[in-house]
Amino acid sequence: MDWLFWRKNNKFSLYSPDAEEVTLVIDNLNKHWSMKRDARGSWTVKPDIPDQQLNNLSYHYRVRVGRSVRKVVDPMAKRLAIVGGEYRSFFQQLDFQHKNNRFSAPPIDKIVIYESHLPALSRHPSAAVNKEIYHGTYLGAASDYVLDHLQHLDVAVEFLPLHYSDRKLGGDWGYYSVLYSAMRDDFAVDKENANMEVMKTIDALHGRDLPVILDVVFNHGAELWVKAWGENVVYRKLDGGGFCHGSGCGATVKTENSHIRKAMIDTLLNLVKQFRLDGFRFDLGALHDKRTMLEIDKRLPKRVYLIAEPWALGGNQWGKQDMSDGFAHTRWAIWNDDFRESARIFAQGYGDYQNRDRLMRSIVGSHVKDGGWALRPQQSINYISCHDGRTLADLVGGNKHRVFLSIFLVLTSQGIPMLGEGSEMLYTKHGHDNSYDRPDLNQLDWDSSTQHRDLVEAVGRLVALRKQLKHFQYKGHLKANNQKSGWWDIDWIYPTGYPHHDNVNAIAYIIRPPRRYQLWRRTRHLLIILLNGSHSGVNFQLPQGEWKVIVDGLRIKVNPLGFGIAPNAKDHYHLQPGTCAMLSPAR
Repeated sequence: MDWLFWRKNNKFSLYSPDAEEVTLVIDNLNKHWSMKRDARGSWTVKPDIPDQQLNNLSYHYRVRVGRSVRKVVDPMAKRLAIVGGEYRSFFQQLDFQHKNNRFSAPPIDKIVIYESHLPALSRHPSAAVNKEIYHGTYLGAASDYVLDHLQHLDVAVEFLPLHYSDRKLGGDWGYYSVLYSAMRDDFAVDKENANMEVMKTIDALHGRDLPVILDVVFNHGAELWVKAWGENVVYRKLDGGGFCHGSGCGATVKTENSHIRKAMIDTLLNLVKQFRLDGFRFDLGALHDKRTMLEIDKRLPKRVYLIAEPWALGGNQWGKQDMSDGFAHTRWAIWNDDFRESARIFAQGYGDYQNRDRLMRSIVGSHVKDGGWALRPQQSINYISCHDGRTLADLVGGNKHRVFLSIFLVLTSQGIPMLGEGSEMLYTKHGHDNSYDRPDLNQLDWDSSTQHRDLVEAVGRLVALRKQLKHFQYKGHLKANNQKSGWWDIDWIYPTGYPHHDNVNAIAYIIRPPRRYQLWRRTRHLLIILLNGSHSGVNFQLPQGEWKVIVDGLRIKVNPLGFGIAPNAKDHYHLQPGTCAMLSPAR
């Protein structure tokens, strides 16, 4: 681990290649030490004071270039605070003892992601936190009530950014990180120990066998990096001389700079080793250069999930097409907007033939052989709602059946499913589509989880069913039944009236388990998935035999053994508008 984080014997370092003199100054003690420069342009020193005496004392670097002398806040500080209107860096010992050291995150193809803004989990008065002061805090997210709910869903929790951020530019969500070594203190009960509270929350989630993913914003911001290293080091310039603004939130970070790349990777390694994070989602990841993306994949432990947004507003360094090219042999997965857009239209009931074709391609993993961009489904993060845009309930007008249909669609498609927080309890932001600085909207009303207990229960059962069934865990291309061979993985079923008079906002399919399973198991374990996003009922012709209903989207119930009171389907199945179903052989 790099010296940027692991300071043995109080060894501190600042990268400042243009400096002629650098001094470490401890504010509270009014002491200072001259630092020595190495060949790389890094200045280091070992102050002769024990760690215990330095803990939570503020310090800075005094940097001289010619006759100019400036005060520099440590860009790799473990604690940051605003004092007298200015940022100050503080010494901090991080000796948290994780209780759940044996936790091991499952492979990415075994998880269901639950994206959440951490304070939203406990901010509302209805959240049963251990202490009142825990509302909207790290410790509130670690309360038993919240953990019980997340454990019932059995999800990998992906938190929006937690790094220290500019309050005005980052708002409540925090998408404007000032630096990446200290966590924001406004979600902490004890502001001096925000990092420790984050670790405690991660450890509590691990205690429930729940992985934790962190959204990281390396593409813009980095204010303290700029103040320490300069704009020309930190920010990317265009050929014309101006700075690239690909994020829409300020200048773009120049990840291709070797020092910036090193700082990013050292930051990620520290978050894995010290904070025990299981994965990262890179905001506007397309702004990071390809070499940095490949180096991150190479350097981070193989168990760590790597997820990125494959788009930006401009200055993209790569895109979805690279998933079958330069990134083909990496673990990188990306948010799938092809799935998102087609699924939203379908769930709202306003699709056409083209949208249905696009959705069908997305259901089987957006594979290049089907006209997509992926080589394997695990490269695709499938979702309909997230922090950006309206909540799932708001997208479908609060219709509970359509919410379940949407969740069912996400969980039965090939790829990595992601659910937006509160989808299972009809979480609403009352139609608002950008709540980046609306803490009044960014909070889950837990009374809704009681009111919609049937949906919460069904989603938990559906997640468990997905993890149990191999049908949704293909690792390659699914071969469609073209009537020319008996070797097929998926057989599409169109509504009655196809191809000229069918309902274009409904589709169904028969799916076999992957071919690595024995033939007799493949034929005996067929599943039928039926989806109706339209506003009218549809009929589907079924294969010969009797089929039992194991997921009933009309009643919002899930039972792998089938429903005794629901009649077995035979010959055809009528699917009500805005509903779904899963069938398996009755015998």
